[in-house]
Amino acid sequence: MLSIDKYAYNNLLAKWRPEVKGLLWLFGMIIAFQPIMVIKLIAIPTVAIATMWAVKVNFHQYLKWFYAVIPFIALSIIGIAVTLAPRADQVYGGIYMFGNYLGVAKSMLPLAEQLTLRITTAIVCTYWFALTTPFQQIILLFKHMHFPSLLIEETLLMYRFIFIFVDSFEQIYRAQQLRFGYANLRLSMHSAGILVKMLFEQVIINYQKMVYSLDAKLFTGEFTVQEDKI
Repeated sequence: MLSIDKYAYNNLLAKWRPEVKGLLWLFGMIIAFQPIMVIKLIAIPTVAIATMWAVKVNFHQYLKWFYAVIPFIALSIIGIAVTLAPRADQVYGGIYMFGNYLGVAKSMLPLAEQLTLRITTAIVCTYWFALTTPFQQIILLFKHMHFPSLLIEETLLMYRFIFIFVDSFEQIYRAQQLRFGYANLRLSMHSAGILVKMLFEQVIINYQKMVYSLDAKLFTGEFTVQEDKI
C-alpha cells in the first residue's frame, strides 16, 4: 500500500461523507482560481495545517509530498518568467547573449507570482482530499455524481496498477542495489535500462494474471463497490 493511501484510510476525517469532502475540495479549487491573492495566502497555511492535523504528520513529512511536484512547478514558472528581451531594463538580472538580454521579465513576474499561488493552493487542497479520502469513497463519489461506468472502471484499474508498478519497481531496484548495479555511472545507466524493460514485462504479466483471475470469478464487466454503513 502506498504511504498516501495508508493515511487516507487512517485519519481523523476518514469516516466523513465523501460528498462533504468533495464539496470542500471543489470550494478549495474555486479559491485557487479566484483572482483575490489574499484569500489564497490565507487558504494555503490553513488547509496545510488542517491536513497535518487530520493525518497526524509533522511539517517535514508533509513537505516531502511536494518534492515530486516542485520540479514541474519550477519549470512552469521558469517558462513564463524567464525570457529574452532586446533591452536590459525589461528584465531582472539580465545576461547579454545573442544580441538580447536573458533574465526574468518584469512584465511577466506578477503573472508568475499569481500562477505560483494558484498552483500551490490547488495542490494543497488536492493533497487534503487525497490524504483524507479513501479510494473506495472516491469511487462512491464518482457513482453518486453519475460518472460514466467506463471512466470509473478505468480509474479502478489505474489505481490497481499503480500498486503493481510500485511493488515491481521496489523489488527490481532492491535486487539491483544488492548486486551493486548502481556503483558507477555506466552501471547505473545499464541497470536503469534493465529496470525499465523488466517493469514493462512485469506489468504485462500481472495484467494477464488479473484477466485470468477475473475470468475465473465470472467477471460480468462491472466492478461493484460496497458502501460502508456509517
